[in-house]
Amino acid sequence: MFFPPELAAEPLFQEWESLNEDRQRDLMRQLYFQQVQASVPDPKRSQALVALILDHAKKIIAHPARPRKQKIDSFVNQPQADLAIDETLEENIVFDRPEELLVEYSEDRSFSCVMILDTSSSMTGDKHLLASIAVAVLVLEVPAQDHALVVFSSEAKAIKKLLVKELPQATLLKFLSHQPRGFTNIASGLQAGVNQLKQQGNRKKVGVIATDGRSTEGENPIEIAKHYDFLVVLHLCGAGSDLEASQQIAQAGNGVCLEVEKLEDLPHRLYEALRMLARR
Repeated sequence: MFFPPELAAEPLFQEWESLNEDRQRDLMRQLYFQQVQASVPDPKRSQALVALILDHAKKIIAHPARPRKQKIDSFVNQPQADLAIDETLEENIVFDRPEELLVEYSEDRSFSCVMILDTSSSMTGDKHLLASIAVAVLVLEVPAQDHALVVFSSEAKAIKKLLVKELPQATLLKFLSHQPRGFTNIASGLQAGVNQLKQQGNRKKVGVIATDGRSTEGENPIEIAKHYDFLVVLHLCGAGSDLEASQQIAQAGNGVCLEVEKLEDLPHRLYEALRMLARR
């Protein structure tokens, strides 16, 4: 793992790989709160924090989210692929040109989605750090041009837009710098997600929103959820959360509601949601 040279020399960073998961999380928290409390965040420590978050997310990901699909093409176009004998003979019993020889290969099945995260004042501190690990799972699992990241509180903002290529580190830095504040306007988050998905033309509008279901500002999110072809609601359980409201949002969005018992589970549940979306 790459750290800035002056940080790599520090004992904690040198020992990172040998630390257990709890100690690694403690080091992430230490760096995170140093940056939050600093009047001017240190870019090198921000870089190190992002590296730690990405490394933690990689341990959550057991398999690529995207399933593979089989394709047939000409040998001329895919010379490294395996020969498709049956398909070749079906097309030509006798062939004498390379382009008549067919081969079989696999490629990722594409899908795109928008992730919508609550960044109201109730998501400060450890919750924001844990949400950043979920963001890391997203940026590692879904190619940059195929995902968008929307954050919402009183208003919503797309901090990573669909169809835009961006390094995972850049997306994470933007999310970490967007400190939680304000009220909870779920409708604004869903609408910003729809706006992003409209950019992809006729492809299905697929979204994942992490929320406790309780709106404290804005209009009823149910009507906006109806604009989604499939919406996964990751319901954040806890005091004051409204599971029924989250379930209604998911139902309106033709999707499912998955409960997140502890916020520590959010990155894992997002990973499960992405694998489900990839197979739809």
